[in-house]
Amino acid sequence: MSSVRREKITCNAWYPFAEGKMEIFNRDNSKNTGHPAMLNSWMLIGSRNSHAQNISIQISEIPVGSQQPMHHHAPEQCYYIIRGRGIMMIEKDEEDVCAGDAVFIPSNAEHGIKNIGDDVLEYLTANSPMFDEQYENRLWPCG
Repeated sequence: MSSVRREKITCNAWYPFAEGKMEIFNRDNSKNTGHPAMLNSWMLIGSRNSHAQNISIQISEIPVGSQQPMHHHAPEQCYYIIRGRGIMMIEKDEEDVCAGDAVFIPSNAEHGIKNIGDDVLEYLTANSPMFDEQYENRLWPCG
């Protein structure tokens, strides 16, 4: 099987799946939330740029001293901490997390994460079912 590296994504772009080709996504060819002072998040695999049907993934970075606001959504979610230290908040629970930790977030649970370390807090998230296109358009707009 050969692979296809996608070019920089453009607004409302749809990349047709080439039979027998692997789709490869990264920060350079994925949409970004565009909020670098608070949080940078790239939609690596989602409803608008892949043929995924049941899962979406993002990679996010939170600068030192910042945090992801508490929020909720229908898809279940998992966070995997790649780098840094943080406080993971789910509903009323708070736990310290660091590189190598994975956290499960139930559907519609209020959650967020705060960077409490000396470096960027970097984490990967996976969502199932995937975020719908309307949710993606709101958080990962064109630009």
